[in-house]
Amino acid sequence: MVALVLVLTFVVLLLGILVAGLLRSHADILKALHDLGAGVGDPSASGRDAHGHHGGVDPSPRAVHVPFTLGPPLPGERDSASAPTIAGVTPGGDALAITVSGHDTLTLIAFLSSGCSTCAGFWDALQRPQELGLPEGIRLLVVTKGPELESAAEVRSKAHERLEIIMSTDAWGDYEVPGSPFFVLVDGASARRIGEGVANHFNQVAELVRRAVVDVRPFGLGSRSKGFADGLDGPERETANDEELLAVGIHPGHRSLYPRSLADVFPSESPAPQEDDSEPWTAGSIGKVG
Repeated sequence: MVALVLVLTFVVLLLGILVAGLLRSHADILKALHDLGAGVGDPSASGRDAHGHHGGVDPSPRAVHVPFTLGPPLPGERDSASAPTIAGVTPGGDALAITVSGHDTLTLIAFLSSGCSTCAGFWDALQRPQELGLPEGIRLLVVTKGPELESAAEVRSKAHERLEIIMSTDAWGDYEVPGSPFFVLVDGASARRIGEGVANHFNQVAELVRRAVVDVRPFGLGSRSKGFADGLDGPERETANDEELLAVGIHPGHRSLYPRSLADVFPSESPAPQEDDSEPWTAGSIGKVG
């Protein structure tokens, strides 16, 4: 009898250890999934307070806005900032190769899938290209996976003459696309990816592309910053910009840096200012009258 009790006690103790181990393992798995972003925007959690109770808020699913970052530097985990040629086929089956570098154009590449529910809103927006809100001169290119992974008929049904589409599975690997929808902005002059990310709707993409254009083409003058083209950032980029200004004769205290009128910024388009013996303009002189 005593031996039986000891055996049962040992079995119960062993089962307790196993259960504790399973619970610990389950907790570690949940924590790892949470760190990877699983459960973000879970409809079942919508409208609940910190204790999991509904607080009178509409429990319907809500869109989760995922950051879409354009402009250097690219995320550290990306292996390359290059922009290779995209080779594939048209939705009609014709061979096609598209080069997005070697010219003075910004190209927005939209990696979409015909069967992705999140992509549906983007496909719908692309049916009205005049309403996309992209800056003038931006080239838009849609890339799906190849016919071996995508339905060519479905992609064909979404295509129209004003929408450039190529089906290329290799391009998704070349551009390190983690999933769809995914967007990449390429600067053709420097042959670099200058931004990439995901978004919930096209208006969000268009707004961030507009901001990137301001950086690449400052003040709409069509010029490019050498620091930007060379992929510099921080102090190195600032130094490169300073060198460009000095090369064209814009030195500390120059009138164009502290303008009082359009003539100080665009001297060739306005009457030349009268020469005087006053001291060079400085930041402290802004706002002074007379």
